Amino acid sequence: MSRSTPFGVMLAVLLALLAPGRAVAGSDLNEVGAFLVFPAVFALSVPTNDLETYLAIVNTDSAAVTAHVSFINGLALPGTAPECYECDFNLPLTGNDTELLIVRVQTGAGFTLIESEDRTVSHGCDQVAGFVTVSLENAAGNSTTSNVLLGSEVIVDYTNGMAFSLPAIPFQGKLGGDGDRDFGFDDVEYGKLPRYVAADFLAPDFPNTVFRGRGGLIAFTLNFERGRAPRSSCTVTGYDAAEHPFSRGFSFGCWGIADLCSISSEFCYPNLGSGFCQPYTPDPDFDAEDECDTHGWMKLDCRVREDPNAPPAIADALGGVHGVIIQYAPPGSRLRRNDPTSPTTNGWVAWGRALYQSVTAGDAVTLMFE
Repeated sequence: MSRSTPFGVMLAVLLALLAPGRAVAGSDLNEVGAFLVFPAVFALSVPTNDLETYLAIVNTDSAAVTAHVSFINGLALPGTAPECYECDFNLPLTGNDTELLIVRVQTGAGFTLIESEDRTVSHGCDQVAGFVTVSLENAAGNSTTSNVLLGSEVIVDYTNGMAFSLPAIPFQGKLGGDGDRDFGFDDVEYGKLPRYVAADFLAPDFPNTVFRGRGGLIAFTLNFERGRAPRSSCTVTGYDAAEHPFSRGFSFGCWGIADLCSISSEFCYPNLGSGFCQPYTPDPDFDAEDECDTHGWMKLDCRVREDPNAPPAIADALGGVHGVIIQYAPPGSRLRRNDPTSPTTNGWVAWGRALYQSVTAGDAVTLMFE
């Protein structure tokens, strides 16, 4: 049997497997961009969770710019905005400026308030969960593609006493753009989305509870027209630590969130690697089969199909999807779940990161706003 794979080596293998072609995806997560996506934005107050989101938007240039902020509803609950409909406003940024926006429930008013920390900007929305985009405009209100923006977000869960951060996903501007509110992610106006995305994940053990291993997959597409939900579908192929595969599907509109366990029970404790794992052994030289139910990785192969009523500019696209993975664990969790002598957490813990990108670019996609 093979030896246990070191975590760093596993990631190297993951990235190699994500590189089937020679093309280079147009989005560079390590560069400033002209278009930002904050992939997971929440303003919810329900019996089990009280969530709000902090968005940091940075202008890295010495010249002033105008950021156009759009909160796109991905969770159309009763009394909220329609699915894939945006609430938008302008946010002036001076040179080398950082603005912090707080997205929260306006207590007693029944709507979401987006307010800058210094209270110079305040805007009410009907959106409660989804993603936020930030583009650039000139003084005439036309979109521009200067690569000066970067950002990050922090999601706070006050009920469970935990928080985690995620990077904004930047898309680089290309040849100056055409000034309108139709954003082309086609390597002409902006960089393309990657063809494939992927994530590694853990499967913690939660002793003496019915709470199963939790991981949240959040995905979005930019291939839609305002208020018209596309049909996004992904084949999610997972591998445990012993490289045994399993596969399921995940469907959504312009934005979706799913517990990994709801996509497939094989993604979480106690089923990850089921049928291949061996009983726990304290031997430090145990094999991969001894730990194959503790962690793994998954690859998303997605297609976004157009709304039948969408304009011709919105076409079917292979790829066209990006996102993040978040994971959280309650008190009493054991992360080294195959070792019954390992410590457990005293409180809630959470972590999150952007999905890994393939170097192969997906099809061109178009986001159409008014």
